[in-house]
Amino acid sequence: MLAPLQFSRIRLAWAGFAFLYLAMAYLAAGAKPIVDEIAHYVHINRFDHGDFRIAWDILTVLPGYHALSAVVLWATDQRTLAAARVLNAVYGLLAIGAFHWLRKNAAGKADAAATLQFALLPILFPYDFMVYTDVLSLAFVLAAGAATLGRRDILAGVLMIAALCVRQTNVVWLPLFAWLALSRDEAAAPSLRQVLTRTWPYALGVGLFLVYWMWNGSISLSKEQTMMHPDFSFHIGNLYFTSFLCALLFPLHVRNGFKEFVRNARLHPWLLSVPAIAFGIFWAGFRVDHPFNQADEPWTVHNHLLRFVVSAWWWKAAFGLVAVAAACGLSGTRLHPRSAWMLYPLTFVALASSWMIEHRYALVPLALWQVFRERQNEKIETATTALWAVLAVCACLGTFTGRFSL
Repeated sequence: MLAPLQFSRIRLAWAGFAFLYLAMAYLAAGAKPIVDEIAHYVHINRFDHGDFRIAWDILTVLPGYHALSAVVLWATDQRTLAAARVLNAVYGLLAIGAFHWLRKNAAGKADAAATLQFALLPILFPYDFMVYTDVLSLAFVLAAGAATLGRRDILAGVLMIAALCVRQTNVVWLPLFAWLALSRDEAAAPSLRQVLTRTWPYALGVGLFLVYWMWNGSISLSKEQTMMHPDFSFHIGNLYFTSFLCALLFPLHVRNGFKEFVRNARLHPWLLSVPAIAFGIFWAGFRVDHPFNQADEPWTVHNHLLRFVVSAWWWKAAFGLVAVAAACGLSGTRLHPRSAWMLYPLTFVALASSWMIEHRYALVPLALWQVFRERQNEKIETATTALWAVLAVCACLGTFTGRFSL
C-alpha cells in the first residue's frame, strides 16, 4: 500500500503530466513536417482517399500503421497532418496503458510511478506527437507482453501479428514472449501439450513473418532500400550507442551499479577482463558509416553526436568508456520475472542487426527493460523521473520549433 502522502504526490505528478501532454500535443499540431513524417503522412492521406498505391522506393515497413490511421481519420473526417499527430498522441496513451498493464503483471501490483517514468522517456516522448510508426508499434508489443504474463497467449499472438504489420522487425520479440509463456509456472517444467498450447500463437507470428519475407524477398518492404537496411548484417554501433544513452538516462543507477561492479571485481579479479574486452571490441569495430547518419538537415542531435565522437580519438575513447561503464553498472540489475533474462540476447540481436545507428531502435528493448527491472530507492527513481521530464520537454520544444530533431 502507498502512504497517503506518496499517493498524493503521484496523483499530482500525473496531473502535471496530463497538462504537459496536452501542451505538447497543441505545440506539435502546428509544427512543420519533420523528416520521415512526410513519407508516412503521404501514405495515410492516400489510403484515406482510396488510393492504395505504395511508394515502393521509400517505405521500408508494412503499412499497418498507415492503414489504421487512415481509417480513423476517414471515420472522423479529420484529414490533416495535425489530426494525424493528435491521433498518434492517442497511440502514445495506449502505449502508456500497455506499459502499466505489463508492469502490473510482471511486478504483481500496479506501479503508477514506474508508468509515469516510462511516459516521460525522453527518446520516446516527442514521437508521441509525430507521425511515426514507433509509438503504435511499441504499444502493440507491450500489450502483447502483458497478455502473455496474463496467460492470454492467443491474444498476445494476435497483438504481435498487429505489431508485425506496423514494424516487421518486431518478430525478434516473439521468442521472448514464447519463453515467458513457457516459464510462467516455475515450479514444474511444462508438459509437451502445454508447450504446444502456449507457444503456437507466437510460432504463428514467426511463420507469417517468414511467408512475408519469402514473398517480398527482403525484410524491408522497399527492395530499393535493402542496401540501407540489409537483411543479414552485424554492426556494433547501436549496441554501444544504446549503452551510452543509458548512461545519460540512468546516471544514478549507473553510478550505484558501477560501484557494485568494482566491489565484485575486487573479489573476482577476472571480472576486470569484461570491460577491457568490451572496450577493445568498441575501439576496433565502432563505425559511423551509414549514409543516413551523415544527414545534417534538419539539425539531428544523434547524427551530430556520432560524427563528433569519431572526429578525434579522445572523443571516441570517452564515448566508449562511458558506454562500457554504463553496461557494467546496469549489468547487475535484477529482472522480474527471472525468465525475462531472455530480453538480453534478443536485444543484442535486434540492435546488432541494424547498420544505421538510431535511438529509436532502442525504444522497444529499453521499454521492456523498464518493465522488468527492479526499481531502486524512491529518491533515485524520483530524481530520474524529474530528469526525464526536463529532457522530454527540451526534446519536444527543440523538435516542434524546428531547432533540432533527436
